[in-house]
Amino acid sequence: MSDYTGNNRLDELIRKYSDTVYRIAVVRCPNQADAEDVYQEVFIKLVHHAHELTTDEHIKAWLIKVTINQCNTLLSRRSAAKEDSIEDMYHDPAVEERTQPESEFILLELLKKLVPPEYRDVIYLFYFEDYSIKEIGLILNKTQTNVKVLLNRARNKLKKQLEELGVKGYGKLAN
Repeated sequence: MSDYTGNNRLDELIRKYSDTVYRIAVVRCPNQADAEDVYQEVFIKLVHHAHELTTDEHIKAWLIKVTINQCNTLLSRRSAAKEDSIEDMYHDPAVEERTQPESEFILLELLKKLVPPEYRDVIYLFYFEDYSIKEIGLILNKTQTNVKVLLNRARNKLKKQLEELGVKGYGKLAN
């Protein structure tokens, strides 16, 4: 595990973390094309920085931070250029066609609309990536108290959205 720059190792890292990076990008980006651009940029950065990363945990945390930062950069450019309408930002038929369990699809679609973006980050990292509150704090450079507050507020917003859709039982969100 000492050679993080070899092609085989990079291929292994991309396979291992591609779903994580892609899902974060899909949740945070206005459409699938932007998510795919972010995905590519993140792994290009990994090629240039892999030698600096020492463990798989470090790599995963780094990839999550870089993905969130790339999404923020893309969104700030978009905001400045005012290229997309609100409807375009949250409606992407290509994403709707992806095959995944219906409950997961509904939750990901609701996450895309969750504002502020920090709510998306903490929910995704806590429920989809199984990070602890402490680990999320380290990844997002926030205190554990701040992460708990964000997680609680995000849960409440998601519960309200699910109730409006008539979804019963919130699974992990009830915690």
